[in-house]
Amino acid sequence: MTKSDNRYTLFAMIPSLKKALETLDLNKNEQAVLLVLLESGPMLASSIARTAKLNRSTTYGVLKLLSDKGLASSVKKKGAERYQSIASDQLPNYIERRRSLLAETKQQIAELVPQLNLLRSKGKTLPKVQFFEGEEGVKQAYEDTLENNKGKQLKDISGIDAAFRTLGESWATYYLKKRTKLGIKCIDLAPESEWARKSKADDKKYLRITKFLPAQYGFDAELALYDNKIGIFSYAQENPIALIIEDDTVSDMMQKLFDCLEQNAK
Repeated sequence: MTKSDNRYTLFAMIPSLKKALETLDLNKNEQAVLLVLLESGPMLASSIARTAKLNRSTTYGVLKLLSDKGLASSVKKKGAERYQSIASDQLPNYIERRRSLLAETKQQIAELVPQLNLLRSKGKTLPKVQFFEGEEGVKQAYEDTLENNKGKQLKDISGIDAAFRTLGESWATYYLKKRTKLGIKCIDLAPESEWARKSKADDKKYLRITKFLPAQYGFDAELALYDNKIGIFSYAQENPIALIIEDDTVSDMMQKLFDCLEQNAK
């Protein structure tokens, strides 16, 4: 078969070949260059550009893209860089691998759709949650209520007895002094107890208003509200933990629940 016959055969195959190449997400320039390379052996960039009817700089860019995709490679022959396509009999396997990769990507995207929809509906990021474990971790979480409290306002629902028992009176004094120095005001709702009454006696000293909840509703935890954050502290003696949740919607709900409780506290 002569070279002209080869050209005629390739010309007849071009529609089907182009359709196959489109599945590889190749643009028109990439398709044109790849078709030229499939037709011929190793070629100079200048020859490829002329045959594909592209300028030389565009052709070099296209060859780089095809090489990155594994569809073309270069060889040096007689000191000149020549380019060749992937072997034609490897194209079916290449397309199959590409389809498998796209199918895998499709599955990954499908799994992310619920989260993406949530992000779009809210128009903002998902709630941020930080977890702290152990006594030192809980103390570090408390630092956030001071260092990252732009509104200089803290609303607490606290099990004061458990807090003193777990973290110690000296640390509690350090925290209260630091909060006062930073000018952060506090409203504290606490089940009435000996520690709660003692704490209330120091309200003026620590920029605080303490109100009592009925003693029978005592608990070993604390809820701290500041800015758009909710700090949850558990004083379980074996493994105290803390969570800080940053979310406008949840914060708004908890602020309103706090206000409701405050109205009925003494």
